[in-house]
Amino acid sequence: MSAIPAIERTPEYEKFIADLRSFHDRKGTILQTEPILGGKKLDLLRIYKTVLEAGGYEQVTVNRGWKQVGDPFNFPATCTNSAYILKAVYTKYLLGWEEETYWKRPWNPPPELLANYQKASSPMPSISNNRVTRQTGTAFTQPPQRPAYQHQPQTHMGYQPTIFRDHEFRTRILLSLQSSLPNETDWAFNTLVKFSYASENFSLDFMPTLIDLLLTFTDTFFKEQIDNELDMFSSKAEQENYERVLQVFHIIRNFSFLEMNIRRLAMHERLFSLLIRSITTLEPGSHYGELSRHCLDILENIAPQVTLTNRDDPYFRTMIKLLFTNDRSFILGAIRALTRVAVTETNERILSYAEQNVVERMAQFLMIDDEELEAATLEYLYQYSSLRGSFSSQLLKCYPGNLIGLLTGFLSYKSVLAPPSSSAIGTLHGIPAAQLIKKAEISVPEPPSIPDLTNYAYLDEPYRCLGWLKDQLMNGTEEDKISLKEIFNEYQKLFGVEKPLGMKEFYTVLKIAFPQPPAVEEFFSTSPTPLETALQNVKYSPTLLMFFLKKNKIK
Repeated sequence: MSAIPAIERTPEYEKFIADLRSFHDRKGTILQTEPILGGKKLDLLRIYKTVLEAGGYEQVTVNRGWKQVGDPFNFPATCTNSAYILKAVYTKYLLGWEEETYWKRPWNPPPELLANYQKASSPMPSISNNRVTRQTGTAFTQPPQRPAYQHQPQTHMGYQPTIFRDHEFRTRILLSLQSSLPNETDWAFNTLVKFSYASENFSLDFMPTLIDLLLTFTDTFFKEQIDNELDMFSSKAEQENYERVLQVFHIIRNFSFLEMNIRRLAMHERLFSLLIRSITTLEPGSHYGELSRHCLDILENIAPQVTLTNRDDPYFRTMIKLLFTNDRSFILGAIRALTRVAVTETNERILSYAEQNVVERMAQFLMIDDEELEAATLEYLYQYSSLRGSFSSQLLKCYPGNLIGLLTGFLSYKSVLAPPSSSAIGTLHGIPAAQLIKKAEISVPEPPSIPDLTNYAYLDEPYRCLGWLKDQLMNGTEEDKISLKEIFNEYQKLFGVEKPLGMKEFYTVLKIAFPQPPAVEEFFSTSPTPLETALQNVKYSPTLLMFFLKKNKIK
């Protein structure tokens, strides 16, 4: 992707900045119109458009796409936290604008964004009766948001995160973990669980010794209960020890969801060794199943920063081994980890070889009626087939069946155009039986399911358009003709701010409601000005006709 030049101060840009400045003035918040990152001025309009095209703030955050938002700016290699800063910039200056102008939802700025806000230095939870809004965070000011996959503790009054604002918090946490006082240790762990749970922008680089301190609490467990294969319920002390180990990996798991932390976690040799050891030693169905799932989540999250040494690398062999277990969550985690580890360019040479047993196992997953498992497997095949090397040709050679036919069948998976089959074989690979065998009898197709068009204004497209056309037009004779341009312009005026259909889609819906003769079809398809098409066999309803008469002042 090419680098973005200096800000283009077009009339659109100037109007956007003026409107944005007015918005922040009304809200009492501060606006920096040209923030600087990596020596480059950020074009807020371009960033805003890019985020909206990707589905908005929440969708970009869930998909971890903030790095892609910044890619066109071509930041220098030394700017390693560009994704984090871009997200903070958007949260501070553009999120409220998106909420109110695009999603049409009220937005009340959090106190931290107000111009007259005075910072507090209290570690107490903050309670707000207002709707939860996202906030810019630093290492000690954490916004009340969790990763998409995690449960969020709430009360009827809203989310209550623990927000830390002073540097004493770091000192007390580290000292409490090193103390031998049970109350201090319990406080540190309970606080870290809540903190990692609510934090969105905390970097472990700020507490470089935190992981080592946490892992010291796992020594007894791995030496006594794992190595000696003791039952964790044999005594109360051992059960409490296991619960502490769960807290350790729970905290690390929460931090691993933050992109800024995965490199430090991936490079931590002791942690990496314990994670691999837990996965290979603890069975999914054992009493330690929860611990092994935490470890697998961490290994999956750090995958993009894992560098494989060879095909016998412990990470790679462990994930391959998990593919052949009978635990669905372990299989899914392994597939996703193998997919994510392939995004690292240095791993391409090692991964560009297809193993026969792995390919056969993936083939089994594609034939299971499990959409999530199928999707993960297809993503794996897509990622590996794009690697440089001979993986694709080896895949076709090793695959036990017609891979091309199978993948083609997925194109019609749950398609509204292909009715589902009632036979078992008809649902295999998602290919309808109508495409596999020739039926002896002609079945009567079921009528298409069309919603009630009475209140078409509240329907999604294309049903809204269909309802509006049926309300405004009616069938006519061969003498009746109207202009496509005229009716399309009225439709655009009415629904122009609510994502209306384009001209071609509009004409397609119109043909469904009011079929057109071949001559009209040909003119629309071949004419350089299709909007000039004269529709036939259709006329305005009395209501719309009166509107046009008044509009044109025809008595």
